[in-house]
Amino acid sequence: MKLSAFLLLSLLIVQTVCAEQRLSDLEPGVPCSKIPEIEKRLGSVELAARNAKGISVYAGVQGGEKATIVYHCDKERLTEQKIIITSTTRDEAYRLANEQKIKLTKLLGEPIHDGLDLNIWKRLYFAFVGSDLDYLTRVVVWGRAKEDTMLLLKEKGPNLWEVSISRGSSKLEYILNS
Repeated sequence: MKLSAFLLLSLLIVQTVCAEQRLSDLEPGVPCSKIPEIEKRLGSVELAARNAKGISVYAGVQGGEKATIVYHCDKERLTEQKIIITSTTRDEAYRLANEQKIKLTKLLGEPIHDGLDLNIWKRLYFAFVGSDLDYLTRVVVWGRAKEDTMLLLKEKGPNLWEVSISRGSSKLEYILNS
């Protein structure tokens, strides 16, 4: 019994640690042919094969949480990767976002903007210059380039919150609001 529990725990730990490889192994610009093999190695299940628009979707794990992973390819190269974790409550969504932020900070270093931990003076400054404070307090950004990582917390509907981690997504909304 102890051996079974140990093996199960080991499998969960390995899967959680390996999921971080998704971010390091699948950066924008890599050949899209690598996506299925890496996702399979991470234990993900393909939900939708790459379509005519270059989009493929997987169900997997990110940081120990169930996630949907969406890839956009153009000319056989990865242009965007989005990892989506959903929650039914605001508190749970913020907890998940903070956990992901901590893991991403260990992987990528300190963010250039941390809306989840925005001090009062920065809030006052952003409000004074007319920025969208609602948006800026739900986003964490590790750089302004399109290839840089961004974490965004969104309310998608009643009892549905989404924590997304993206690379290759436009940072225009963040740039305009900061």
